[in-house]
Amino acid sequence: MAKSGSSKKKRVYELARELNLSSEALLKVLKELDITVKSHMSTLSEEECEKVRKRYEREKQKARSRGARSKKRRKRRKKKVPTKAEAEKAVKDTLAKMDAKQSRRKKKKRRRYKEEKQERHEKKQEPDEEDSTIRITEFTSPSELSDQIGVSLNKVIAKCLELGVMATANQRLDMDTLTLLAAEFGYEVEKVSEYGAERLEEKRQEKSENEVPRAPVVTIMGHVDHGKTALLDHIRSTNVVASESGGITQHVGASVARLDDMDESTVTFIDTPGHEAFTAMRTRGAQVTDIVVLVVAADSRVMPQTEEAIDHARAADVPIVLAISKMDLSTANPDFIKQDLANRNILVEEYGGEVLCSEVSAMTGEGVDDLLEKIVLQAEMLELTAYPERPARGTVLEGKVDPRRGSVVNLLVQDGTLHEGDYFVAGQYRGRVRAIYDEQDNQLEEVGPSMPAQILGSSGVPEAGDSFTTVDSEQEAKEVSRRRQMVERERELQSRQHMTLEDFWKATEEGEGVLRLIVKADVQGTAEAIVDTLTRMGTDEVSVDIIRSGAGGITEGDVMLAAASDAVILGFRVRPDGRAREKASSMGVEINTFNVIYDVEDTVHKALSGLLAPEEKEEFLGSAEVRQIFKVPKVGNIAGSYVVGGVIKRNAKARLVRNGVEVWNGNISSLKRFQEDRREVAAGYECGIGLEGYNDLKVGDIIECYTVVKVAREL
Repeated sequence: MAKSGSSKKKRVYELARELNLSSEALLKVLKELDITVKSHMSTLSEEECEKVRKRYEREKQKARSRGARSKKRRKRRKKKVPTKAEAEKAVKDTLAKMDAKQSRRKKKKRRRYKEEKQERHEKKQEPDEEDSTIRITEFTSPSELSDQIGVSLNKVIAKCLELGVMATANQRLDMDTLTLLAAEFGYEVEKVSEYGAERLEEKRQEKSENEVPRAPVVTIMGHVDHGKTALLDHIRSTNVVASESGGITQHVGASVARLDDMDESTVTFIDTPGHEAFTAMRTRGAQVTDIVVLVVAADSRVMPQTEEAIDHARAADVPIVLAISKMDLSTANPDFIKQDLANRNILVEEYGGEVLCSEVSAMTGEGVDDLLEKIVLQAEMLELTAYPERPARGTVLEGKVDPRRGSVVNLLVQDGTLHEGDYFVAGQYRGRVRAIYDEQDNQLEEVGPSMPAQILGSSGVPEAGDSFTTVDSEQEAKEVSRRRQMVERERELQSRQHMTLEDFWKATEEGEGVLRLIVKADVQGTAEAIVDTLTRMGTDEVSVDIIRSGAGGITEGDVMLAAASDAVILGFRVRPDGRAREKASSMGVEINTFNVIYDVEDTVHKALSGLLAPEEKEEFLGSAEVRQIFKVPKVGNIAGSYVVGGVIKRNAKARLVRNGVEVWNGNISSLKRFQEDRREVAAGYECGIGLEGYNDLKVGDIIECYTVVKVAREL
């Protein structure tokens, strides 16, 4: 491995110590050399340090020359024999000078001690601008914070008590409390997502400066049955590197293809086409994909999953290359597809846009080479580069436990080169690379940038999207892994919430004045009206960003997109299904539903103004599925239901949802199990439910039970 060409920068006081000078003397020398510094804590480059050393050597040689000449002159002088009186006077003068010199030395020492004490005090009170920002992870303890800012632990604990926080030395604090604490001592806090990630990256970047182009990483996305898998299989069977049989089964989550006429150009395809895996990676902050290939069938149109793929690509800020598939069919109409995409702001080059487009057929191979060339062209526009001589850095694609080989990690190396025997950290786990395999299960000794691989030797199974970094030693890997596991445990205990409307006014004070929304309504016209109304409400300071809008119920895909983009879901006369509600609860995504359009406008207006203070809030109790209808004389229809989640309570409020749309809202008039009246029925039991004043029940309807609670809020 090549060593770094640039040495570590030195501070002024370190160079002064090396030259056996005081910091004040060195500052004067730097001023004479026209080197601008602020204090003894300022840093000097290697060139500036070498300049000072040369000046010091010249002055040293001059001093030696002067001393030699003076010594010669003293030797030439004839020694005069002093008299007794002169000797006594000389002794007295010498003793007097020694006393005066010792007195001056003591005064100078006391004065220097006072100056250094005052300097240390000012340094603690007013940190340098260069060192006024500290980088810490969430859930850092007061003890670790005191070590980082150079303040005693007792002062940090005392400041916690002043802020009303009862904290011990090793108690984990949230990011808001850490920010307040650091501000009290004059420091700004920069949050680090993973412990040690920045330090490891700095050490890794010091290894080499040899930059070379790298292959693009491509994810194929699109609607079901539009030919994504067939296109990927065709590329694999004809272009997979070192493939004899051309099978489609891959052991890792990516495959590498090489152009026939340009052997030096390769393309890495992610082997998880579709928007779900792409969103899961983006949610965890992994920018693995460089280019998205959007596949649309020429005999179809832009389908819902195609729109979701477009939304995810835009949210991740990834360029799109359009591939119109199934061109071998007689019903193919690529012009209609281009027009349909143009209505969704996807303009191909022939329509005056910037999106590259290829018309392909996975059955005949028509246009596949043209698609690969355009992918390479798009990659050249992005100017993708890597440093192969550095230690490896990448992203985990997936992980699993093999009965024979243990933990197997499928990863994509994004920079550097991974060697067999390297120590690494993947997410919160660590290990040593025992073996490396490619997509054909062939063992390798090393793997370079933009290349997929699977490795053995991890202490656990990391999640998809976790970062992967090689380290210098096993001790360093253990320390980073231990701290990350500690932070992860605290995060699980204090489950992090996504942004809600009530918290939006806090985000505006922090400088992020964008409220991201997903709008779903019962009909498309209503959704467009709501989007137009909310878009006009933005101002210069705050704005509304509509990530997605459409008609229909709130689905799991909407919740995934909201979680990835930190957005809030607004539903107008529609309800989320069971899976969407469970996903929103687990990921902390807020879903708000309305029946009057003015309530939507008023709620968003209050959120933008930072004045949202709701007095009433729905609390979901449970839901039941109608499985049979019973007609009871003089009573009406009774819904024979099965409680699928939560509890159903008598006299509670309820709503009837049919095909994701709310059709009735009122109270539960009766609740029975067999012949007995019940106050409530838990999940997993059957019961009879009577709805007050409503008999239009159908099998398959969902009855949602909820209660309205009043919550007093203060802003």
